[in-house]
Amino acid sequence: MRGEIYRNMSLYKLSQCFLPDTSDARRRSREIDAMLKRDRRMPPVVITLEGSDRGGISTFLKQMRLINGKEYNHKEVLEFREVIYDNIIQGMGVLVQERKKLGIPLHNSTNEMHEMLFESLDWRVTLEPCTFQPYVEAIDSLWKDSGIQEAHRRRSNFKLYESVKYFFNNIHRIGQLNYLPYNQDILYACKVRENLGDHYFELRDSPFTVIKGSVMRYILPKLGKYLDIDTPIFYIIGSSDYDKIFCGDNCLIQSMNTFECLCNSKGLLNCPIILLFNKMDLLAEKIQTSDIRKHFPEFQGDPHRQEDVQEFLVQSFQKRKGNNSRNIFYHMTTAVDTENVRKVFESIKVDIITCILKDSQLL
Repeated sequence: MRGEIYRNMSLYKLSQCFLPDTSDARRRSREIDAMLKRDRRMPPVVITLEGSDRGGISTFLKQMRLINGKEYNHKEVLEFREVIYDNIIQGMGVLVQERKKLGIPLHNSTNEMHEMLFESLDWRVTLEPCTFQPYVEAIDSLWKDSGIQEAHRRRSNFKLYESVKYFFNNIHRIGQLNYLPYNQDILYACKVRENLGDHYFELRDSPFTVIKGSVMRYILPKLGKYLDIDTPIFYIIGSSDYDKIFCGDNCLIQSMNTFECLCNSKGLLNCPIILLFNKMDLLAEKIQTSDIRKHFPEFQGDPHRQEDVQEFLVQSFQKRKGNNSRNIFYHMTTAVDTENVRKVFESIKVDIITCILKDSQLL
Protein backbone atom coordinates (compact mmCIF):
# COMPACT_ATOMS: atom_id res chain seq x y z
CA MET A 1 0.00 0.00 0.00
CA ARG A 2 2.76 2.43 0.94
CA GLY A 3 4.61 1.71 -2.32
CA GLU A 4 1.45 2.37 -4.34
CA ILE A 5 0.78 5.65 -2.55
CA TYR A 6 4.36 6.78 -3.06
CA ARG A 7 4.26 5.78 -6.71
CA ASN A 8 1.04 7.74 -7.24
CA MET A 9 2.42 10.70 -5.33
CA SER A 10 5.58 10.77 -7.45
CA LEU A 11 3.75 10.35 -10.73
CA TYR A 12 1.19 13.07 -10.11
CA LYS A 13 3.35 15.61 -8.33
CA LEU A 14 6.19 15.30 -10.79
CA SER A 15 3.97 15.11 -13.85
CA GLN A 16 3.80 18.86 -13.58
CA CYS A 17 7.42 18.85 -14.81
CA PHE A 18 7.22 16.07 -17.39
CA LEU A 19 3.56 15.94 -18.52
CA PRO A 20 0.89 18.48 -19.47
CA ASP A 21 -0.28 20.55 -16.52
CA THR A 22 -3.93 19.66 -15.86
CA SER A 23 -6.28 20.68 -13.07
CA ASP A 24 -7.04 17.00 -12.41
CA ALA A 25 -3.36 16.25 -11.80
CA ARG A 26 -3.09 19.19 -9.42
CA ARG A 27 -6.21 18.08 -7.58
CA ARG A 28 -4.90 14.51 -7.26
CA SER A 29 -1.57 15.82 -6.02
CA ARG A 30 -3.30 17.83 -3.29
CA GLU A 31 -5.34 14.78 -2.27
CA ILE A 32 -2.18 12.68 -1.91
CA ASP A 33 -0.46 15.44 0.09
CA ALA A 34 -3.41 15.53 2.44
CA MET A 35 -3.40 11.74 2.74
CA LEU A 36 0.28 11.70 3.68
CA LYS A 37 -0.21 14.40 6.31
CA ARG A 38 -3.10 12.47 7.86
CA ASP A 39 -1.17 9.21 8.00
CA ARG A 40 1.76 9.95 10.28
CA ARG A 41 2.62 6.24 10.33
CA MET A 42 3.60 6.34 6.66
CA PRO A 43 7.05 4.72 6.32
CA PRO A 44 9.73 6.84 4.65
CA VAL A 45 11.17 6.29 1.21
CA VAL A 46 14.28 4.16 1.65
CA ILE A 47 17.67 4.86 0.10
CA THR A 48 20.56 2.47 0.65
CA LEU A 49 24.21 3.51 0.57
CA GLU A 50 26.78 0.98 -0.56
CA GLY A 51 30.42 1.04 -1.59
CA SER A 52 33.91 0.78 -0.15
CA ASP A 53 34.43 2.10 3.38
CA ARG A 54 37.02 4.56 2.03
CA GLY A 55 34.86 5.72 -0.86
CA GLY A 56 33.25 8.56 1.10
CA ILE A 57 30.01 7.07 2.47
CA SER A 58 30.25 8.80 5.85
CA THR A 59 31.04 12.15 4.18
CA PHE A 60 28.04 11.78 1.89
CA LEU A 61 25.79 11.10 4.90
CA LYS A 62 27.11 14.20 6.67
CA GLN A 63 26.45 16.27 3.56
CA MET A 64 22.87 14.99 3.28
CA ARG A 65 22.31 15.96 6.89
CA LEU A 66 23.70 19.47 6.44
CA ILE A 67 21.92 20.05 3.11
CA ASN A 68 18.63 19.21 4.80
CA GLY A 69 19.20 21.80 7.49
CA LYS A 70 20.13 19.64 10.47
CA GLU A 71 23.14 21.37 12.01
CA TYR A 72 25.44 19.65 14.50
CA ASN A 73 24.86 20.59 18.13
CA HIS A 74 27.63 21.86 20.43
CA LYS A 75 28.34 18.44 21.92
CA GLU A 76 28.72 16.90 18.47
CA VAL A 77 30.99 19.74 17.34
CA LEU A 78 33.27 19.14 20.35
CA GLU A 79 33.37 15.43 19.52
CA PHE A 80 34.41 16.24 15.96
CA ARG A 81 37.09 18.60 17.25
CA GLU A 82 38.65 15.69 19.11
CA VAL A 83 38.40 13.55 15.96
CA ILE A 84 40.12 16.27 13.91
CA TYR A 85 42.95 16.57 16.43
CA ASP A 86 43.36 12.80 16.29
CA ASN A 87 43.35 12.76 12.46
CA ILE A 88 46.08 15.40 12.38
CA ILE A 89 48.35 13.83 15.00
CA GLN A 90 48.00 10.30 13.64
CA GLY A 91 48.34 11.52 10.06
CA MET A 92 51.64 13.28 10.75
CA GLY A 93 52.80 10.27 12.75
CA VAL A 94 52.17 8.02 9.75
CA LEU A 95 54.03 10.38 7.40
CA VAL A 96 57.02 10.57 9.76
CA GLN A 97 57.16 6.79 10.03
CA GLU A 98 56.75 6.17 6.31
CA ARG A 99 59.31 8.84 5.36
CA LYS A 100 61.91 6.91 7.31
CA LYS A 101 60.83 3.56 5.85
CA LEU A 102 61.10 4.96 2.32
CA GLY A 103 64.51 6.48 3.05
CA ILE A 104 63.44 9.98 2.09
CA PRO A 105 65.73 12.66 3.60
CA LEU A 106 64.40 15.71 5.38
CA HIS A 107 65.18 19.05 3.73
CA ASN A 108 65.40 20.84 7.08
CA SER A 109 67.50 18.95 9.66
CA THR A 110 65.83 20.81 12.55
CA ASN A 111 62.65 18.87 11.74
CA GLU A 112 64.28 15.75 13.19
CA MET A 113 63.44 17.17 16.63
CA HIS A 114 59.87 17.81 15.53
CA GLU A 115 59.56 14.22 14.33
CA MET A 116 60.51 12.95 17.78
CA LEU A 117 57.30 14.49 19.15
CA PHE A 118 55.22 12.07 17.09
CA GLU A 119 57.41 9.05 17.77
CA SER A 120 57.05 9.45 21.54
CA LEU A 121 53.38 10.46 21.58
CA ASP A 122 51.01 8.67 23.97
CA TRP A 123 48.08 7.84 21.66
CA ARG A 124 45.79 7.23 24.65
CA VAL A 125 45.79 10.92 25.58
CA THR A 126 42.58 12.82 24.81
CA LEU A 127 43.55 16.04 23.06
CA GLU A 128 42.07 19.40 24.02
CA PRO A 129 42.98 22.80 22.52
CA CYS A 130 45.56 23.44 25.25
CA THR A 131 47.25 20.04 24.79
CA PHE A 132 47.07 20.15 20.99
CA GLN A 133 48.56 23.63 20.59
CA PRO A 134 52.19 22.57 21.36
CA TYR A 135 52.11 20.38 18.23
CA VAL A 136 51.04 23.17 15.87
CA GLU A 137 54.49 24.60 15.15
CA ALA A 138 55.98 21.13 14.62
CA ILE A 139 53.18 20.11 12.26
CA ASP A 140 53.48 23.32 10.25
CA SER A 141 57.26 22.97 9.92
CA LEU A 142 57.12 19.28 8.98
CA TRP A 143 54.34 19.77 6.45
CA LYS A 144 56.44 22.41 4.66
CA ASP A 145 59.42 20.04 4.49
CA SER A 146 59.97 18.49 1.04
CA GLY A 147 60.75 15.13 2.69
CA ILE A 148 57.30 14.89 4.29
CA GLN A 149 55.71 16.19 1.09
CA GLU A 150 57.40 13.41 -0.88
CA ALA A 151 56.19 10.80 1.61
CA HIS A 152 52.67 12.21 1.22
CA ARG A 153 52.96 12.01 -2.57
CA ARG A 154 53.67 8.25 -2.22
CA ARG A 155 50.70 7.67 0.12
CA SER A 156 49.16 5.03 -2.14
CA ASN A 157 51.75 2.65 -0.62
CA PHE A 158 50.37 2.99 2.92
CA LYS A 159 47.16 3.83 4.76
CA LEU A 160 46.61 7.54 5.31
CA TYR A 161 43.46 9.63 5.60
CA GLU A 162 43.14 11.82 2.50
CA SER A 163 41.76 14.60 4.68
CA VAL A 164 45.05 15.28 6.46
CA LYS A 165 46.22 17.59 3.67
CA TYR A 166 43.23 19.85 4.27
CA PHE A 167 43.89 19.89 8.01
CA PHE A 168 47.63 20.52 7.63
CA ASN A 169 46.91 23.45 5.31
CA ASN A 170 44.60 24.94 7.98
CA ILE A 171 46.76 24.05 10.99
CA HIS A 172 47.08 27.60 12.37
CA ARG A 173 43.30 28.11 12.43
CA ILE A 174 42.72 24.67 13.93
CA GLY A 175 45.48 25.24 16.47
CA GLN A 176 43.83 28.28 18.06
CA LEU A 177 42.68 27.85 21.67
CA ASN A 178 39.11 28.92 20.83
CA TYR A 179 38.87 26.61 17.81
CA LEU A 180 35.51 25.04 16.98
CA PRO A 181 35.17 23.08 13.71
CA TYR A 182 33.38 24.59 10.74
CA ASN A 183 30.95 22.39 8.84
CA GLN A 184 33.65 21.96 6.19
CA ASP A 185 36.07 20.69 8.85
CA ILE A 186 33.45 18.18 9.99
CA LEU A 187 33.02 16.90 6.44
CA TYR A 188 36.75 16.14 6.29
CA ALA A 189 36.88 14.52 9.75
CA CYS A 190 37.33 10.73 9.72
CA LYS A 191 36.07 8.69 12.64
CA VAL A 192 37.73 5.32 13.15
CA ARG A 193 34.42 3.74 14.12
CA GLU A 194 31.79 5.77 12.32
CA ASN A 195 28.17 5.05 13.23
CA LEU A 196 26.61 4.30 9.86
CA GLY A 197 23.22 3.16 11.04
CA ASP A 198 19.84 4.36 9.77
CA HIS A 199 19.53 8.09 9.09
CA TYR A 200 16.15 9.83 8.81
CA PHE A 201 15.62 13.19 7.13
CA GLU A 202 13.03 15.11 5.16
CA LEU A 203 13.50 16.69 1.77
CA ARG A 204 10.78 19.08 0.63
CA ASP A 205 8.33 17.48 3.08
CA SER A 206 9.07 13.96 1.78
CA PRO A 207 10.47 11.54 4.40
CA PHE A 208 13.59 9.51 3.59
CA THR A 209 15.53 6.89 5.49
CA VAL A 210 19.14 6.21 4.48
CA ILE A 211 20.60 2.88 5.55
CA LYS A 212 24.10 1.53 5.10
CA GLY A 213 25.18 -2.08 5.37
CA SER A 214 26.50 -5.11 3.55
CA VAL A 215 24.08 -5.96 0.73
CA MET A 216 24.36 -9.71 0.93
CA ARG A 217 23.98 -10.06 4.69
CA TYR A 218 22.14 -7.00 5.93
CA ILE A 219 20.27 -5.01 3.28
CA LEU A 220 17.53 -7.49 2.41
CA PRO A 221 16.49 -8.10 6.06
CA LYS A 222 16.49 -4.35 6.71
CA LEU A 223 14.33 -3.58 3.69
CA GLY A 224 11.74 -6.10 4.77
CA LYS A 225 10.37 -3.74 7.41
CA TYR A 226 9.86 -1.05 4.75
CA LEU A 227 7.72 -3.35 2.57
CA ASP A 228 9.14 -2.25 -0.80
CA ILE A 229 12.16 -3.96 -2.36
CA ASP A 230 12.68 -1.51 -5.26
CA THR A 231 14.56 1.00 -3.15
CA PRO A 232 17.25 3.08 -4.91
CA ILE A 233 20.81 2.01 -4.13
CA PHE A 234 23.56 4.62 -4.07
CA TYR A 235 26.87 2.89 -4.75
CA ILE A 236 29.78 5.15 -3.82
CA ILE A 237 33.17 4.67 -5.46
CA GLY A 238 36.48 6.21 -4.44
CA SER A 239 37.53 7.28 -7.94
CA SER A 240 41.04 8.24 -6.86
CA ASP A 241 41.69 4.80 -5.36
CA TYR A 242 42.88 3.28 -8.64
CA ASP A 243 46.47 3.07 -7.33
CA LYS A 244 45.67 2.01 -3.75
CA ILE A 245 46.20 -1.48 -2.38
CA PHE A 246 44.26 -2.78 0.61
CA CYS A 247 44.69 -6.31 2.00
CA GLY A 248 46.74 -7.21 -1.07
CA ASP A 249 44.12 -6.15 -3.64
CA ASN A 250 43.58 -3.01 -5.70
CA CYS A 251 40.87 -0.92 -4.00
CA LEU A 252 39.12 -0.01 -7.25
CA ILE A 253 39.00 -3.65 -8.37
CA GLN A 254 37.56 -4.59 -4.97
CA SER A 255 34.85 -1.99 -5.53
CA MET A 256 34.12 -3.39 -9.01
CA ASN A 257 33.82 -6.93 -7.63
CA THR A 258 31.34 -5.84 -4.98
CA PHE A 259 29.35 -3.90 -7.56
CA GLU A 260 29.19 -7.00 -9.80
CA CYS A 261 27.78 -9.05 -6.92
CA LEU A 262 25.24 -6.30 -6.27
CA CYS A 263 24.11 -6.24 -9.91
CA ASN A 264 23.66 -10.01 -10.03
CA SER A 265 21.77 -10.31 -6.74
CA LYS A 266 18.35 -11.73 -7.64
CA GLY A 267 16.72 -10.10 -4.62
CA LEU A 268 17.73 -6.64 -5.83
CA LEU A 269 16.98 -6.86 -9.56
CA ASN A 270 14.25 -4.19 -9.32
CA CYS A 271 16.44 -1.70 -7.48
CA PRO A 272 17.76 1.18 -9.59
CA ILE A 273 21.48 1.69 -8.91
CA ILE A 274 23.03 5.14 -8.85
CA LEU A 275 26.81 5.04 -9.19
CA LEU A 276 28.50 7.95 -7.45
CA PHE A 277 32.07 8.31 -8.67
CA ASN A 278 33.32 10.23 -5.67
CA LYS A 279 36.54 12.14 -4.88
CA MET A 280 36.71 13.95 -8.19
CA ASP A 281 38.85 16.62 -6.55
CA LEU A 282 41.42 14.01 -5.49
CA LEU A 283 41.25 12.31 -8.89
CA ALA A 284 42.10 15.59 -10.66
CA GLU A 285 45.13 15.93 -8.43
CA LYS A 286 46.29 12.33 -8.56
CA ILE A 287 46.26 11.81 -12.34
CA GLN A 288 48.99 14.44 -12.63
CA THR A 289 51.49 12.23 -10.75
CA SER A 290 50.11 8.66 -10.75
CA ASP A 291 49.70 6.92 -14.13
CA ILE A 292 46.54 4.79 -14.15
CA ARG A 293 48.09 2.53 -16.84
CA LYS A 294 50.44 1.03 -14.24
CA HIS A 295 47.43 -0.46 -12.49
CA PHE A 296 45.03 -0.84 -15.43
CA PRO A 297 47.07 -1.63 -18.58
CA GLU A 298 43.87 -1.82 -20.64
CA PHE A 299 43.35 1.95 -20.23
CA GLN A 300 43.25 3.77 -23.57
CA GLY A 301 43.53 7.53 -23.62
CA ASP A 302 45.47 10.32 -21.98
CA PRO A 303 46.24 9.24 -18.36
CA HIS A 304 46.58 12.90 -17.35
CA ARG A 305 43.22 13.97 -18.80
CA GLN A 306 40.41 13.71 -16.25
CA GLU A 307 37.66 13.18 -18.82
CA ASP A 308 39.49 10.14 -20.26
CA VAL A 309 39.96 8.61 -16.81
CA GLN A 310 36.31 9.26 -15.90
CA GLU A 311 35.13 7.58 -19.10
CA PHE A 312 37.34 4.56 -18.36
CA LEU A 313 35.91 4.25 -14.84
CA VAL A 314 32.32 4.38 -16.08
CA GLN A 315 32.99 1.79 -18.79
CA SER A 316 34.80 -0.51 -16.34
CA PHE A 317 31.79 -0.59 -14.02
CA GLN A 318 29.31 -0.92 -16.87
CA LYS A 319 31.11 -4.06 -18.02
CA ARG A 320 30.50 -5.60 -14.60
CA LYS A 321 26.76 -5.08 -15.00
CA GLY A 322 26.49 -8.12 -17.24
CA ASN A 323 23.50 -8.72 -19.48
CA ASN A 324 20.74 -7.78 -17.05
CA SER A 325 18.50 -4.83 -17.91
CA ARG A 326 18.46 -3.09 -14.53
CA ASN A 327 18.48 0.70 -14.41
CA ILE A 328 21.92 2.13 -13.67
CA PHE A 329 22.76 5.84 -13.54
CA TYR A 330 26.05 7.52 -12.72
CA HIS A 331 27.25 10.87 -11.43
CA MET A 332 30.63 12.45 -10.71
CA THR A 333 30.78 13.78 -7.15
CA THR A 334 33.00 15.48 -4.61
CA ALA A 335 31.42 14.64 -1.26
CA VAL A 336 33.15 17.48 0.62
CA ASP A 337 31.69 20.04 -1.82
CA THR A 338 28.23 20.92 -0.51
CA GLU A 339 27.04 22.66 -3.67
CA ASN A 340 28.20 19.75 -5.84
CA VAL A 341 26.34 17.21 -3.69
CA ARG A 342 23.23 19.40 -3.69
CA LYS A 343 23.19 19.55 -7.50
CA VAL A 344 23.93 15.84 -7.84
CA PHE A 345 21.12 14.98 -5.46
CA GLU A 346 18.68 17.07 -7.51
CA SER A 347 19.79 15.21 -10.64
CA ILE A 348 19.45 11.87 -8.84
CA LYS A 349 15.82 12.66 -8.05
CA VAL A 350 15.23 13.00 -11.80
CA ASP A 351 16.85 9.57 -12.28
CA ILE A 352 14.50 7.99 -9.75
CA ILE A 353 11.49 9.75 -11.27
CA THR A 354 12.48 8.40 -14.69
CA CYS A 355 12.50 4.86 -13.27
CA ILE A 356 9.03 5.37 -11.80
CA LEU A 357 7.67 6.68 -15.08
CA LYS A 358 9.18 3.78 -17.03
CA ASP A 359 7.77 1.22 -14.58
CA SER A 360 4.35 2.82 -14.98
CA GLN A 361 4.72 2.79 -18.81
CA LEU A 362 4.40 6.57 -18.94
CA LEU A 363 7.81 7.02 -20.50
